[in-house]
Amino acid sequence: MERNINFWYVVLLFAMLMALTVHPQASKVDVIINKSGNFELQRNGIPYYIKGAGAKDHFDLLVKSGANSIRVWSTNNKAYLDSAHHHGLTVTLGLHVRPERSGMDYNDEYAVKGQIEYLKNEVLKYKDHPALLIWGIGNEVDLRYSNFKVWETIEIIAKFIKEVDPNHPTMTVIAGVDPSKAFYIKKYCPSIDILGLNVYGSIENAGANLRKFNWDKPYIVSEWGVNGPFEAKKTSWKAKVEPPNGIKADQRLRRYKDLIEKDKERCLGSYCFLWGQKQESTATWHGMFLSNGNPTEAVDVMHFCWKGEWPHSRAPSIRDISLENIGWRKDHILAPSVKATLKIDILKYNNKKVFVEYILYPEAFSNKIGGDKQLSPEPIQLEIVKESNYELTFISPNKKGAYRLFAYVKNEKGQSSVANIPFLVE
Repeated sequence: MERNINFWYVVLLFAMLMALTVHPQASKVDVIINKSGNFELQRNGIPYYIKGAGAKDHFDLLVKSGANSIRVWSTNNKAYLDSAHHHGLTVTLGLHVRPERSGMDYNDEYAVKGQIEYLKNEVLKYKDHPALLIWGIGNEVDLRYSNFKVWETIEIIAKFIKEVDPNHPTMTVIAGVDPSKAFYIKKYCPSIDILGLNVYGSIENAGANLRKFNWDKPYIVSEWGVNGPFEAKKTSWKAKVEPPNGIKADQRLRRYKDLIEKDKERCLGSYCFLWGQKQESTATWHGMFLSNGNPTEAVDVMHFCWKGEWPHSRAPSIRDISLENIGWRKDHILAPSVKATLKIDILKYNNKKVFVEYILYPEAFSNKIGGDKQLSPEPIQLEIVKESNYELTFISPNKKGAYRLFAYVKNEKGQSSVANIPFLVE
């Protein structure tokens, strides 16, 4: 009998130890004012400056590059939390509050109540996850909205979090900065601790504008990067003009060093966009990776921002691209079935070999906004006449229409850079 008791005691003790291993204690995260009088995020009593990315994969490289946190936009996949924890990363976890532009009616009390109850259950499900850092309640619900009742939903959820989860701060994320948004959130959402800013071109004056609009709590730059397609110059046929990757990399570096890092008083850190790939006007606009998974020089830039040094192996970088000796900022119009020449200028850095590839696509016109899903076009056969070094001679399509020609360069490790030129055949 005694042997059986000892056996079951050992089994019980083992089960308890396993439970502790599988379900570690939640971290205690606070927003404080430190001795310097600045807002500061603390995790388990230790200052925690967010060096983060909007990311769902490539976590190994993210950690190697010096990041400590990811942001995801919803609770639809627990694997992101588990994987982040496995890699030693924290998570700003999004609670998906449906935006009005998706068809949500904030005058429909049943739809509103149903959404709130669902999100309350999500809070209870994930509040003790050891990777959790901050709750992100809603993402750009203010984009093209007219019903201000959405802020009531944000406050109800934030207040509920305060009641059931004292360990994690609350944040809501807005698109850009303007006085009305700061006013509504400050007045109607007192349970929000942090304002998340999705700012691209508007990052240039974001910190100053928040102060001007009397936001007196801290903020996180919850999405930032290069100027978005919605801010881009358009051709005469309404195609958006995308700068070469090298130009965009310079922009990322300057914005991190001169804008994000310098606001020690109120900025708690940032999440660069996008540590991955997506179609948004083009397949390469925001993504820091290509669709085949290759990292671009934007990854190298963030390595430098987070660690203060460049990685040993750097991606080559396309600095300029032209078609028929006309630069990428100008319109490009070709006749059907004629010879045309594309040229690129690159920095090889420490790469002995680089490989170049050219791909032609039809133009992907889209009116979608705010991260709404867009479909990628299929490539078109490119008729190449001659290719040498960084110059391509090709035959323009025989069918009238709008096209976009991409140039890709990569080193032997697959680190890549890309640039493209939209052109019209008429």
